[in-house]
Amino acid sequence: MEIVQEQKGPLEAVLKVRLNEDDYGDQVEKELKNMQKKAQMPGFRPGKVPKGLVMKMYGKSILAEEVNKILADAVYKHIKENELNVLGNPLPDQEQADNIDWENQKEFELHYHIGLAPEINLELNEEIEVDYHKIRVEDEVVDNYIQDIRKRYGKMTNPGVAEAEDVAFGEFVEMEDEKTPKTEGHEHKSNVYIQYIRDEDLKKQLIGKKPGDSLVFDVKESVGQDSEAAAMIGVKKEELDNYGPLFRFTIESISRVEPADVNSELFSKAAPEENVETEEQFREVVREQVSKQYQADADKHFKNLVMEKLLEVTKLDLPEEFLKKWLLDTNKEELSKEKVENEFDQFSDSFRWQLLENYLIKEYKIEVKPEEVNKQLEDFIRAQLKQYGQENVPQDILDQYVKNISGNKEEVKKVYDHLFDQKLLELFREKINLNTVETGYDDFVKLVTEKYKKQKGVEEPSSETEK
Repeated sequence: MEIVQEQKGPLEAVLKVRLNEDDYGDQVEKELKNMQKKAQMPGFRPGKVPKGLVMKMYGKSILAEEVNKILADAVYKHIKENELNVLGNPLPDQEQADNIDWENQKEFELHYHIGLAPEINLELNEEIEVDYHKIRVEDEVVDNYIQDIRKRYGKMTNPGVAEAEDVAFGEFVEMEDEKTPKTEGHEHKSNVYIQYIRDEDLKKQLIGKKPGDSLVFDVKESVGQDSEAAAMIGVKKEELDNYGPLFRFTIESISRVEPADVNSELFSKAAPEENVETEEQFREVVREQVSKQYQADADKHFKNLVMEKLLEVTKLDLPEEFLKKWLLDTNKEELSKEKVENEFDQFSDSFRWQLLENYLIKEYKIEVKPEEVNKQLEDFIRAQLKQYGQENVPQDILDQYVKNISGNKEEVKKVYDHLFDQKLLELFREKINLNTVETGYDDFVKLVTEKYKKQKGVEEPSSETEK
């Protein structure tokens, strides 16, 4: 066997692999004997089919399979032994492969195209400056979150008159028109969350209603989405068109959550580990919790900004023609040549960022240990159980939950990816120059949205267009 590597450019090469009968003969002979033992043909006992007949029937396919296997193994062995940092997978010359004469050829040569990753020289330091948004949590936001907490720990009441945030329970009856129920029409009892009704006129009609009151309305128009309308009348989304749009809703009861008082009882329920004694302390605990949620979004944006900056600093070249062929070859059903050409800038940035990420993980010795994954899973499970009122869960039960989830490779990979992301963020915050920008969450969302639109080429409508 002989392998010759020929450079076709700085980042592209061709591996020419040559085989003769000495390289594959023994393996082909072995597979023919195995096939002879398994072969069953009329007139011959099992395993006694003549070798010549087996060769005639299966020799060509066995030869092709074994030669291709040896060729592929040789390519990957060459890549490993020569420590080639390849992108994608080696691509065989398909035209050359199609022209092989498996009936008569004894010697074979096949060419494999490979794309090589560029060399990266990058040091994270203070010369690299990136905006880091620190999200300011306004008092109004804290007020809204506290109101939600008060409702979560409030008590259910049944008032006599409906208000905007109440839930009305009652019966839906399918109608022919505004006054006439449909003969053998559909009937169903369910809740109507008044605040989520999209039809403002209907919402106003519901406010002030009492048990026993009725009103007729178009269920599809009232909520705006078929899935929600179907759930309201208790049918599947695909069955919705089998029913008329008009339904009479007769209220049977009204439910309302009376918010809990802001006192020590609420503090102990909503923040049991914080030892909160005053309303002001409680507000700061809530502010910190909200800040963590907002900051998670800001950190994602920060990582994207770092990515853009590092791509700009490194200016990595790629074997573009090879990558285009590889994308088409590995995504034949999803991608067309036109789509690859049109979206290659996005593909290439993804390739570059993956190369940079892998380089940083190796260069700065970032690793995620199994015990860190287990700790992350345990914290997640503990938080989930806490939402359902289950606190102080025994360790053996938590361990069992972790064990069950650990059996799901996709879920474990998500945790590994998340922890690598967190460690990269810590590395960026530690090594590069952060230009801290304090901003409110709404302004931050607006900034990110406008940046996204600009990147996607979405233009804001001009005043002329709006008119």
